[in-house]
Amino acid sequence: MNQRIDLIEVILPNKKPLLAEQHEEAIFEGAAPQKFYYLEGLMLEGEVQNQNGRIYPRDEIAAAVERMNEKIAERGPIPGELDHPDGMNINFDRLAVAITGMSMKGNDGHGRMRIVPEGFGKIIEGAIKAGIQVGVSSRGTGNVDEQGRVTDFDIVTIDAVLNPSAPNAYPAASLAESLSRYGDVVETMKLVEYAKHDPRAQSHLERVMKNLFVAMRDEVVWRR
Repeated sequence: MNQRIDLIEVILPNKKPLLAEQHEEAIFEGAAPQKFYYLEGLMLEGEVQNQNGRIYPRDEIAAAVERMNEKIAERGPIPGELDHPDGMNINFDRLAVAITGMSMKGNDGHGRMRIVPEGFGKIIEGAIKAGIQVGVSSRGTGNVDEQGRVTDFDIVTIDAVLNPSAPNAYPAASLAESLSRYGDVVETMKLVEYAKHDPRAQSHLERVMKNLFVAMRDEVVWRR
């Protein structure tokens, strides 16, 4: 009998780039319209062996897409985090994206996620503005047989991750670890926290993040 395990799968945008868009809209009735960034594209890949040696049958992907859309219809967008969190819990203090819809295209699950314009979502906005590609990482549990085929896939969410520019390269460190190589990171991470509660910190945060992402754009180190 197969043992149920945690499943975390990254889709690198150098393989299937996500489309980044910006739209102005009112999220709920009576709210003032504001501009949001969105990422749209491949988020769940089926019937191919991924970098972890696992294969998700199309019916498992389709079931995951259906369950996610049911949750969105019942409760609203599904929250996701920045980078690779520990475990299957969704930590709202690391909230960065909100998945607003999923659909099937061939064997794959395509999705659309809104970037949360506060907290860690600001880091993703800064990456988009600096021309840094953003990838996605699905989180869930399931069973894997000896051939690597996944069954009983129960998806939790899809997170946003930073992506290497070189084909077939994998991150040597998490986004937070990569950022720590740069002198402004301490101030930036503090400002992310301050900006959650103090609107006056927002403009300063944007300036600091612009400088940070311009500095790191061509210098993030990856292992092959």
